Amino acid sequence: MATSKQKKSGQLAALLEKFQNAQGVAFVRFDQATVEEVQIVRRALRAEGMSYTVIKKTLMALAAKETGLGEFSANDLTGSVAVIVSATDAVQPAQEIKKLKEEYFDKKEEFSKFDFAGALFEGKFLDAAATAQFADTCTREESFAKIVGMLQSGPQKLHSVFNSGFSKLYNVMENAEKFAQ
Repeated sequence: MATSKQKKSGQLAALLEKFQNAQGVAFVRFDQATVEEVQIVRRALRAEGMSYTVIKKTLMALAAKETGLGEFSANDLTGSVAVIVSATDAVQPAQEIKKLKEEYFDKKEEFSKFDFAGALFEGKFLDAAATAQFADTCTREESFAKIVGMLQSGPQKLHSVFNSGFSKLYNVMENAEKFAQ
């Protein structure tokens, strides 16, 4: 069924608003996923602070271009595609697709109902393969946690070295008195 021009302009306006506030944008193929599975995924993503929107690929490309997120053609996205938008993290949408791909993988048919279709990062369109690699990148929170962990471990290790060094020195001094006699 064809979508009316008025409905398309409303959908485009809503997507433009999401893209203007977006830190991360990824496109997910949802071939053979049921409506119920899509609803479950949509609710889970909403709980994580992200949105899952099914809209025409031409409108996705137009919204990305107008907001300056990146330029791509609707032909760059194959299959049934939805867009996942995060207002807080650039990598999180791609990581969520990776989780969905694993969760909805059918071992019998060797097919996942959800898969990478692409992503937008730093003004560039990433194809499905590049998006899969991008999904392995740490999120902002994970990066901060690693930095804090490194900063904490340095002083802790330094403290333990000094502590063990002084206790060993004390033991040597105490034993030296025994041998001096």
